[in-house]
Amino acid sequence: MVLCVAATAAELPSQEGLPPELTIAPKPALAEQLTALQALRTWNEANRPKGGGFLNSLGKMFSKSSGPDPVQPDWLTQNPEVFRGKLIEVSGIYSKISADTGTLATEAGLVLLSMPQGLEIRGFTKSPEGLPVAVEGVVEAAGSIPQIRVSLIKPSEWLTLLRIGRVQELLDQPDTAMKTYQEAAMPAAHSAFAGFARSRAGLIAYERRQTKPARGQLSSAWNAFSGTDRLGHPKAYTWVPLKDGTGWEKLPLTKAIAEPLDSINRNDFWYKFMQFFVTLSGESRWLGIVLLSVVSRLIIWPLTKKQLASAEAMKRLQPQIKALQERYTDDKQQFQQEFWRLCQANGVNPLGGCLPMLIQMPVLIFLYKGIQQYIVQFDGHGFLWVKNLAAPDMPLLVLYTLSMILFQKMTQKLQPNPTMNAQQAQQQQMMTYMMPIMFFFFFQSFPAAFLLYWVATNVVYFAQQYAYTASVARKEAAGDSESLTPPPSKSGGFAGAMTRMMSMKPGADAEKKDVADKQSFHEKQAQQQGKKTAKPADKPAGKRPKR
Repeated sequence: MVLCVAATAAELPSQEGLPPELTIAPKPALAEQLTALQALRTWNEANRPKGGGFLNSLGKMFSKSSGPDPVQPDWLTQNPEVFRGKLIEVSGIYSKISADTGTLATEAGLVLLSMPQGLEIRGFTKSPEGLPVAVEGVVEAAGSIPQIRVSLIKPSEWLTLLRIGRVQELLDQPDTAMKTYQEAAMPAAHSAFAGFARSRAGLIAYERRQTKPARGQLSSAWNAFSGTDRLGHPKAYTWVPLKDGTGWEKLPLTKAIAEPLDSINRNDFWYKFMQFFVTLSGESRWLGIVLLSVVSRLIIWPLTKKQLASAEAMKRLQPQIKALQERYTDDKQQFQQEFWRLCQANGVNPLGGCLPMLIQMPVLIFLYKGIQQYIVQFDGHGFLWVKNLAAPDMPLLVLYTLSMILFQKMTQKLQPNPTMNAQQAQQQQMMTYMMPIMFFFFFQSFPAAFLLYWVATNVVYFAQQYAYTASVARKEAAGDSESLTPPPSKSGGFAGAMTRMMSMKPGADAEKKDVADKQSFHEKQAQQQGKKTAKPADKPAGKRPKR
């Protein structure tokens, strides 16, 4: 049995500098507070709206919600005219003033609550006094002291989890607190404390020398909250304890986690790999990224060349393929057979350009890992219009999207698929734009260093493709077109296998062909061993001679 003693202000570590949302009262006892908060947590889990998942979240992004909009308290003071008269939801620490009034304590200041009769209160067995609540209501007044006419009071999911994490830390339960902060990160995404939840989980793991979870949480926090808003302010802040134990300090999130994150990555191979290129570029970060892109493309040039050669070979067969299409307009199966025979006869693999491209992608992705681990060193460094390589940059993202569209178009031009019908061709054309546009939305929070790497990689590829095409044109002009055509293949290779498969007929014909292939194999094997094959029917009949 654990004996719990009520904590006093002197027994708790200093919480000076923390906002009301994160400040834990000395009374009642911490264990008692934890029990009350866990009850709110259980209620939230039981009453969480169903129908979650990625598709549901995506639908909410593009649909207008009929419920209250979650807002941060400082929005009510910064944009009073925007929110006056609107139905909102705001979270804070509740205090009751009288039967019909109350307050919410928040980092941005107090929010007055007008509580009429018939007010609905959910999730609390007792008074919500001093507990984290989410109030729904209409904004009656905004400005320096906002006022909300409340229609519903319920437990705040994200704020409950944050306070549970704080109490667990005070009870010296760091591992449990770390998991609670991780759980709070998602529901707190719309609040000003999302950065604190994720960074605090990472810093606890870092203090306990748990490298893998520390790197994961701190890297996620950096990727999500690095950079500045439209007014030039940091996107997110967090609170870190002072080294002398006298309180907490509010810092821009990237500044708070830069040193721990960099120290975790500093001894890894990919960090040193990126450092090599930066050093080679005279400590110029952006030039180091470009140099890495060039070198990576040069390393996989043999694969790129094979891809381009395969595409060029297919291009030379286009007149003959078109003739086959016109000849077998109403017989798709016969066209497929003749198409593969044509490829086999000319030693061309229609899919020969795909495999080299697939092999290249993991190489380029692994090289990007060096950029990810070196991200702290990119902070504060830029080039041209890009102010910070460690933060997102919209113009560079647009440039990346355009380069991807051009890349897709060139790939389709180099690797045409003559067997596609008009509908399939139209779908492929749509994908040329859909994929880059999808990446545009997906990469909006990615650092500029990542985008620069891919833009530079695409530019180098364009240069390689231009150089190869020019080389082919020079050989054709010099009359050396025969060297550009691969030697015909009789039966081996991918095209040969596809030809045999496409020409195989179902039923008895297929069985006869299978038997013939097996007999041919045994006959060839016997000839190689210097033996003659004889069928059982050819042997003379009669009894064996006596000795």
